[in-house]
Amino acid sequence: MAEARRTQDSLRRISGSLIEAQEQERHRIARELHDDVVQRLALLSLELEGVQEDIPDVASEFRTRIGTLQNETQRITDDVQLLSRELHSSKLEYLGIVEATKVLCKEFGERHKLEIDFQSHDVPTALPTELSLSLFRVVQEALRNAMKHSGVKRFEVRLWGNNGEIHISISDLGAGFDTETAMKSTGLGLTSMQERLRLVHGEISIKSQPGGGTTIHARVPLDSGRNSLRAAG
Repeated sequence: MAEARRTQDSLRRISGSLIEAQEQERHRIARELHDDVVQRLALLSLELEGVQEDIPDVASEFRTRIGTLQNETQRITDDVQLLSRELHSSKLEYLGIVEATKVLCKEFGERHKLEIDFQSHDVPTALPTELSLSLFRVVQEALRNAMKHSGVKRFEVRLWGNNGEIHISISDLGAGFDTETAMKSTGLGLTSMQERLRLVHGEISIKSQPGGGTTIHARVPLDSGRNSLRAAG
């Protein structure tokens, strides 16, 4: 029993180290996108604006084409900024899980032309960073999966606290899938969600059936952040 516990703790530390390394890489890429790529796109947009102003009015066709390029440059800039925020959400750090998840649902819905109904209640204002980040990544992964596989454009995200636990669910009324087959597959990101939740002593459950929609439910004990820190130490 003691040997099994040591093995489990060792695996949890390894998993935690891998996830931490992944988050650091996400942060680095997000920072480079924001500080470098976005700035270069902004300069390109300004250059196009300058070129457009230098073209004589008689060459209206060229002015229009450059204006189109400028608009497309702005759209790309907006997409890169959204991608940067998806990789690393500063709102999660400074405003907490509720506001960060609300913004994620809003921006994800706008970007992919989806309707995402987000509601929350009874969530403590101060949560351990590890707990908040794990739940935030679960929502991201679940929404990406739902967008790709559900066949519908409307989703519900619920975040709430109850009896010393934090819960989050992501639901749709779409195509659904066979859960037993999905759990054996690597294509739905379920393993990644399970690993993140296991690190904070959380659990994930999936209710789905072909043609009957899908609900992904994650629950994490509120003291998991402190426990995971002790386990990782």
